[in-house]
Amino acid sequence: MLAFVSLVAGLLLSADPLDSLPPGTSVLTERPLESMRASVQESFGTIERHNVDDGPDQEVIRADVVKRPQKPYDVQIRFPTDRTVAKGEVLLVRFSARAVARSPETDEAVLTVVFEQAGPPHRKSLSRTLEIPKDWQRFDLPFRADETLEIGRAQLGFQLGYDPQTIEIGGIQLLSFGPEMDLASLPTTRSTYEGQSPDAAWRAAAAQRIEEHRKGDLIVTVLDPSGSPVPGAQVEINMLRHAFAWGSAVTAELLTADTDDARKYRETVAKLFNRVVFENDLKWPNWERTEQRQTLMDATVWLEDAGIEIRGHCLVWPSWRYLPKEVASLADNPAALRERVNGHVTEEASALRGRLAEWDVINEPYTNHDLMDVLGNEAMVEWFRLARQADPEVRLFINDYGILSARGRDAAHQDHYERTIRFLLEQQAPLEGIGLQSHFGDDLTPPPRLVQVLDRFAQFGLPLLITEHDINIADEALQAEYTRDFLTAVFSHPAVAGVLTWGFWEGRHWRPQGAYFRRDWSVRPAGQVWLDLVHDQWWTRDSGATDASGQRKIRGFLGRYEVTATAEGRSVRDTVTITREGSRLTLTLAEPSR
Repeated sequence: MLAFVSLVAGLLLSADPLDSLPPGTSVLTERPLESMRASVQESFGTIERHNVDDGPDQEVIRADVVKRPQKPYDVQIRFPTDRTVAKGEVLLVRFSARAVARSPETDEAVLTVVFEQAGPPHRKSLSRTLEIPKDWQRFDLPFRADETLEIGRAQLGFQLGYDPQTIEIGGIQLLSFGPEMDLASLPTTRSTYEGQSPDAAWRAAAAQRIEEHRKGDLIVTVLDPSGSPVPGAQVEINMLRHAFAWGSAVTAELLTADTDDARKYRETVAKLFNRVVFENDLKWPNWERTEQRQTLMDATVWLEDAGIEIRGHCLVWPSWRYLPKEVASLADNPAALRERVNGHVTEEASALRGRLAEWDVINEPYTNHDLMDVLGNEAMVEWFRLARQADPEVRLFINDYGILSARGRDAAHQDHYERTIRFLLEQQAPLEGIGLQSHFGDDLTPPPRLVQVLDRFAQFGLPLLITEHDINIADEALQAEYTRDFLTAVFSHPAVAGVLTWGFWEGRHWRPQGAYFRRDWSVRPAGQVWLDLVHDQWWTRDSGATDASGQRKIRGFLGRYEVTATAEGRSVRDTVTITREGSRLTLTLAEPSR
């Protein structure tokens, strides 16, 4: 699994002095700037070697970006390796940088540092996005190589294709310390994010929104057999199920297998989540593997029996890469292609009719649009309508990434998502929800910015759902802090209907260090945050006596409850759902037995 992480917001420079490093071996040439390969179109800016009097070296690299390209790597500096890098080897990127000019729009200067294959598919062992200050600052980025790469088959890269900015970089080193080095012993530039402090202003506003939008009043009245109020009756009020969706991606295999890990997996799903999404089992290529269909259906039955709602992901992921291989062969025959795609939508949605709470009809249309390029955007409307015909009750969603992550700075992605949603609604597609994936590296979006972006998409009046949340960073303390703040910010927003993490166990997670539980099932700090918030702080339990009018009044989180009243050795029990409008429950004690 790639150690893919990124880092911005505020930065704390490692306290290690410059000469505190243990002996290491350079992986770059003796004079790195002489081997530098610059990649930039003239319309985007310039990259040049530049002399300075106050830098880490007399000669540094100056990158002047005058127009933002489509991708950060469209403005890039690369340094080829000068020796073989072995899998598992511990390396450290060290350099200094300053922002000579920052983006006038965002008031920040940004670059991404990568260590990757020198050619396609450019697999990365390191990818970190850094905010660059106005004064020279040293950065230390330790990492472990994910694969063996021969001389020249790997490269250190600085990607600068962000908003207009001018950055100078010097003192560039890439050092190897061998496979036995403890990664944690090397100096590290650690991150913070705006709003991280305990007294940050956004917290009070979020708490107020949670109180207003996530809670309701409950009045329990206890009566005796004659209908008279019973003062002093003991009332126990225990939450059974949250109205908010707290969920995870799951795999049908582990929901059905007979192993110790599978049993622990099921136990954890049943305990922690009220909604799940199949990570891969319902994607089109997997759906067509009919030999696996029974496992999927058995998993669906288990979830139904456990009272856990199921999301469907996804009917159409409109890139040739994510479709059955033969579908791409129809690219030159639009009529046949339309028939093939439409037939799939109808067939899969019909097969699961009545079993799912939601369907992601379209996944990631910003970067995956091969089908629309051939069939036109109107095809998206058709897919929604076919899904509705196949299953009249399921809620239909669109889903995309890059909307909330990376500090919420991807304006092009956000703009496209808004246009796509607006187009679907204007064409009267039965779109009923907006999915926001929310995968994070160290490039952590400040909570106030999260709320701003959520406000933007709440304008459509549709429920927003965090569909694929994880935080893929090695710093477990930071991971836990941001888990707390991300969950708090999104739970506080009235348009958000739920949060689903994209897996929870390291043994089955696409980014293992983002899992809440380690391979041995011990809980990571971020997982403990989930438990503390979802199942404690945001979970209502109450006990006490009725007042003189025979009532017990509480304000609890929205959801379903079991209520028990006891007086004079007699008990009565019932369930009630707390809504925002408020709820009442009357419990009448039985006649005493004779």
